[in-house]
Amino acid sequence: MAKKFLCLTFLLLLVLLAAGCATTELPTPTLPEESSLAVARTGTGTLSGTVRDAAGKRLKNVTVVVEGTGLSATTNILGKYRLTRVPAGKVTVTASLEGHAPQQKTVTVRKNTTTTVNFILSPENPGNTSLSQPAPSPQATVPVDLLVTYGWGKNNVVRWKNGTVYVYDATGGNGTVDVASLLNAWNDVIGGVTTFRLSSHPQSPVKIYYDAQKVTAFGPGTWGVTFVWWSNYEIVKAEVAILPCGTYYGGMSLCPEPELYLHELGHVVGFGGHTNDGGVMDPVPRSTTITTTVRETLSALYSLPVGYTLTKAPGVPKDGMAVIPVKYRE
Repeated sequence: MAKKFLCLTFLLLLVLLAAGCATTELPTPTLPEESSLAVARTGTGTLSGTVRDAAGKRLKNVTVVVEGTGLSATTNILGKYRLTRVPAGKVTVTASLEGHAPQQKTVTVRKNTTTTVNFILSPENPGNTSLSQPAPSPQATVPVDLLVTYGWGKNNVVRWKNGTVYVYDATGGNGTVDVASLLNAWNDVIGGVTTFRLSSHPQSPVKIYYDAQKVTAFGPGTWGVTFVWWSNYEIVKAEVAILPCGTYYGGMSLCPEPELYLHELGHVVGFGGHTNDGGVMDPVPRSTTITTTVRETLSALYSLPVGYTLTKAPGVPKDGMAVIPVKYRE
């Protein structure tokens, strides 16, 4: 009997031990940093923060951009910004404000987590805040006549702010046009102050798209149309409507070509007129040559601050919009 009791007791202990093993939670092992980052690279997170100047003053209207994504935000009156749906992983974030040196930081965004990134911006030229008459460049005299003739702002500098501007091409480059290379051609002319980059984000400030109805409304032979909007003399948005391949204007067979894209992007980056010097900015583009006239105009445009007054004559309103169509080459 005693032996049977001991056996039952032993079996009961085994059952209790088994039950304990089934319900006891082992401590979760801590993942190494590299493993955590690997997990975080899927999904999206949020970036937020505050932008101040060197004296601690909060800065409003600062543009904060996640490089290579087309995501951007503007700081409010308290200098705060917030960016959602940021791809998880390492990203580069740039804060920029006209008259200040941009600041760039590389941070790690984690899935479903808000990461704080604060910036401090310093004035580029603390002793020069005037937007009056232009002084000659150290290298050469600014070609005011070209800027007044071909700039969107005529007597005021109307251009994109310093930094990166993203371009979304909904046409896919017509399948044969390398839009990224055409943007780089204009970047070379500008010289690095402002850089235009191709983006996959539909909400980018520049958009290229097909719209036969909008284009043909500008009259026979119209091949493409550029729309440009600016606020406080800074270009904030641009659209390029392109005529897709087809038959138009009573039997004319038309299809987008590289010179059309290059021409319209010339308007987008800041060339607000048409030339007659045999280059891509002619009213009927017959080549992809960016002429000296165009190069000098854009180079000068981006050497001056936004809103700069070129002459004593009236300029355009500080907030405005312009439209310019281009005809098909005959």
